[in-house]
Amino acid sequence: MLACVSFVLVLASTVWGNATATTNTSGCSDNLLFSLQPTFSLGPISMRTFIKDTTLCAQVIFPNAATVRWVSVGFSLTKYMVNTPVSNVVVFDVTTALMKQYLMKSYDSVPLQPGLPSIVQIHGSVAADGLLSFTFERPLVATTPYDIALDPAGVTQMIWGYALGQWPTKHVAFGDVQVLLGASQINDEGITYTSSTPMIVVIAFGVMVTLGLLAAYVNPWHRWSRVILIAPSKRVSMFYTDPFNVGEAAVVLVYVGGAIAICWIVHVQFNDHPPLHQWCLALGHLALQALASLLLPVARGHHWELAFGTSYERLLKFHRWLGLFCVATSGGHLVLNMVNGVNTTSSATYGTLQVVPLYGLLAFVAFASMTVLAWEPIRRSMYEVFYYYHRVASVVGLVFILLHCPTVQYTLICPLIAYGISAVGRIVAFWNRHEAVVTIDDSSSVLVTLPTSAQTTKWATQANPCSFFWVNVPSISLLEWHPFTAIVTRDGKSIAFCMKSMGAGGFVDRVVRHAATTPTLSLLVGGPYGKPSIHLTQYDVLVLVAGGVGITPMLNVINRHRHQPGRQILHLFWVVRTANDLLLAEDLMFPLPSNVRATFYVSHARTGGVVICRRSCDSVTYVPGKPVMDEVVNTTRYLSVNSTSVGVLACGPPGLVLEAQCIHLDIAKMKKSR
Repeated sequence: MLACVSFVLVLASTVWGNATATTNTSGCSDNLLFSLQPTFSLGPISMRTFIKDTTLCAQVIFPNAATVRWVSVGFSLTKYMVNTPVSNVVVFDVTTALMKQYLMKSYDSVPLQPGLPSIVQIHGSVAADGLLSFTFERPLVATTPYDIALDPAGVTQMIWGYALGQWPTKHVAFGDVQVLLGASQINDEGITYTSSTPMIVVIAFGVMVTLGLLAAYVNPWHRWSRVILIAPSKRVSMFYTDPFNVGEAAVVLVYVGGAIAICWIVHVQFNDHPPLHQWCLALGHLALQALASLLLPVARGHHWELAFGTSYERLLKFHRWLGLFCVATSGGHLVLNMVNGVNTTSSATYGTLQVVPLYGLLAFVAFASMTVLAWEPIRRSMYEVFYYYHRVASVVGLVFILLHCPTVQYTLICPLIAYGISAVGRIVAFWNRHEAVVTIDDSSSVLVTLPTSAQTTKWATQANPCSFFWVNVPSISLLEWHPFTAIVTRDGKSIAFCMKSMGAGGFVDRVVRHAATTPTLSLLVGGPYGKPSIHLTQYDVLVLVAGGVGITPMLNVINRHRHQPGRQILHLFWVVRTANDLLLAEDLMFPLPSNVRATFYVSHARTGGVVICRRSCDSVTYVPGKPVMDEVVNTTRYLSVNSTSVGVLACGPPGLVLEAQCIHLDIAKMKKSR
């Protein structure tokens, strides 16, 4: 839940006597008009009020109270039981059919109100069928320091609760409502707070976009934003795999600033609430801020490249960070609600933020379960389960969280619009149908090449290097879309996808088995997406490090340069498990262009050797083992008179990429320190 309103009712067992002995009444309850007043609801309880001269009379009715042991109502300054100054409440004990009046000094201290009671019981009864009813009177003016003055024409805050256990026990249900006592009806308008969280989220995102535009298009800002502050962890992690640069730090600082502003405004706006309730509200609003922010990175499209000079997949680490933070803060919000006595399964709307606790609870369950399945080992081993559950649970969670509170609806307007627009743009993929030519040489991989057309030629020549596409194979699944790096064909007129199975029963495994039965494969293609982390054209020499199927983006770079004048020198280092894996995409790779210096490694081989291409006379020489990364990414070895700048690009298993990245950064740091 993202906002909380509650009160806790804990009552001590002290009775101030049979109220029927106090007969000094105004006769308000005997007036015929009192019985004709309409009733209004306090949850399952009904109540009617009537004002005669300067006296209020009220009747409380609980029609199905067979298991109820006490019922409480009270007039309050706020929606909470504990207020400053201290106010009183009325408790009707079902066992004795008597009322008691107590002071709510704190949630642990509820002494009997001293002196004569200011609220007088007129009638009390408990029927055998469970019908409970009691009537009381009190002056409109505050006759004791513990009463609040009642406005016959204005709005009065009422609180209620009841319990199934013998008094005193903690309530099982409770609530608050605003009442027009003179009309005996609920105040439909009520007193509500307008949250500033939606405005803060929009302002913070606007500042982030402004900084992104400066970093993308203003040269000094561009250089400054890419200065690395923190190197990546040297251990593989799903949360911290990339260097943390100045630009990203600026975005984080803006986000933290927004979070601080949200907490401060919650504190100021709800300063009449107890501290524990303020913390509960703050955590709920922080969770809402995180939810609004984590929706943005998954709205994939070219707008991220235009606004921040990067592609959406490089923002996914923020999606992961914010996802964990959202679940943690909403979990804390839920716990504090329960500590405060909130009925988290209640479907009633109440409080100044008009929340429905049940919907918040259901949304939390959906989002928390998504987080569990997004854990890296589960995601990699059961990708289809992760994929489908993420799709369904995200929609379920969003629906329930939108129903939870109007503040949520206002806050999520912009993120949902951005996601919706990007989704509309992605619909074009359903019309990008291609009959791809299938090449299959083993039981674990398949090469699919799109036929040459104006569209595929445009992709091959104009898409960013290392671009990837979301691919759907209707004959396998109408729902599953998976990302695959596009490989520019050797003639530069089309693109192809090399798909390698990572396990039996997976998406690619099903594609490979189906491709073995047909010469062509119908594909739906959406994209292109992605952009390299470095500007490849700025370097005289490129060092390309690949592991396994990570060769595909490197082949994209190599084949893009086949027909371009003034070609760069490319040093390719590719490591695979078996020699036959070197022929994974032989039709697109061999023979290599003259500007490529390639070294091939076979990690499972004990000695070097040669493997012959299946459809040509080309031979591929390889060496055993793995590349020595300290030597491979040491850029100084590639420098010469004509080659003064060297860039490094790595793709493959996380461990290989991380090793190349860390060693490259260490070498660069050593150079700067000299």
